[in-house]
Amino acid sequence: MKKFLMVALGFSMGANAGGPVCSPNAGTAFTDYLNKAYTINNDALGTNTLFEQCSNMSDQQAISVLNGCGPLTHPINGLGMNPVDQFLYGLMPTDTMGIGTHVSFDVFPFPSPGEPGDMMKADPVDVYRIGNDGGYERIGSIAPATEDLGPPGLPAGEEQVIPIIHTASSFDVAGNLFVLGYKTNYESSADVMAGTGEVLYKAPKIMIGQVSSANLTAAAGGTIPAIWAEADTSGSCAAVMNQFAVRTNTFSECVVADYIANGNENSAVAACLASTSVLDFGIHDFAVSPLNGNYYAFDTMTIDGTDVLIEVDANTMQTTCTDYPDVGNSTGVLSSLMFSQQNKLVAVFADETTGRWIDVTTGTLTTLTDSIIPFPFGDGSSLPFAIPRGVNRSVAGLVDLIFKNGFEDLIFAHGFDATLPAPTCPAF
Repeated sequence: MKKFLMVALGFSMGANAGGPVCSPNAGTAFTDYLNKAYTINNDALGTNTLFEQCSNMSDQQAISVLNGCGPLTHPINGLGMNPVDQFLYGLMPTDTMGIGTHVSFDVFPFPSPGEPGDMMKADPVDVYRIGNDGGYERIGSIAPATEDLGPPGLPAGEEQVIPIIHTASSFDVAGNLFVLGYKTNYESSADVMAGTGEVLYKAPKIMIGQVSSANLTAAAGGTIPAIWAEADTSGSCAAVMNQFAVRTNTFSECVVADYIANGNENSAVAACLASTSVLDFGIHDFAVSPLNGNYYAFDTMTIDGTDVLIEVDANTMQTTCTDYPDVGNSTGVLSSLMFSQQNKLVAVFADETTGRWIDVTTGTLTTLTDSIIPFPFGDGSSLPFAIPRGVNRSVAGLVDLIFKNGFEDLIFAHGFDATLPAPTCPAF
């Protein structure tokens, strides 16, 4: 679990002979997946371990350590289960520090007189397909959303960066992948004679990118097309967005001061990531509801003493934020968010040994009874599960799911007279 912020890199991987299938095929798809949660645990040694458990956190099992298909430069995050091909998909940042963006102070150089200009660059995320034996392959990358042109699209004197939050992704029942970005405007200024400068950020806006099921399953390298939409985060969400800008600017002020003093942008970023704890703030993951298709996120850290449940209407892109008291900031740093079959929003928090489910109506957090291995840098997803009643199966993209998730699957897979196996995971 890491989230977006301003920083840098490149990556490579190779396939080893033997071991897991490094080009996942039908033989490595997940066949027992209904109402299951899948999680990658990224430990301090850089080991990526794939786990599965029920979405109520029971019956946790380790599937494989992801080391048989070559080295991973950064952890695979933003994990999601595709209900169409039944593979897991994950995201990996491509910048040097594994954050999703990078600083280019040395281009201008900085500080330079007046407005130094566009210094923050968002990077693509690589997309991985993962089989049930721990085999994985890079299938392409998703590019950040196109920045606004200005003016009039971008106010005079402002620049923009739209990093992809590589810990956050989710599938809908049609197999479309959704990713998250922050559209953030910023202004830079410097006084060369005084040896000072600053880069100050405005309140971000949420961006939702959709990768169609067809484009995702066909991906074999190159850029995977994504259609981006901007959410309206005014109104009830203004407070949390404004406070996130405050947190970001504390980090930015630290980076600028360190860079001016020492002249190394990467070491400045690394030092300020540690001293400001900025990666604890903002949205770490989001999930698509299996009932209404809306996007849900849970920000537990940005506003002191307050947890914020964020809902984006999938049709109108209108965002609603609901605040809940968190006395003493007792709610942990979110690492994973997922829906159960019964539309319970399940959260896993960093370094905690259990999950909690969130009532999206009241915001009440209920601790789940089963203990799990804590994931200090983990991510997960519970999709897919059976298509909810009321969903129109004739909608484009859902037709094939009749044979995968509907009753016909049971007929063709087991025959009319066969005894159906009991579900591995309970409805939750």
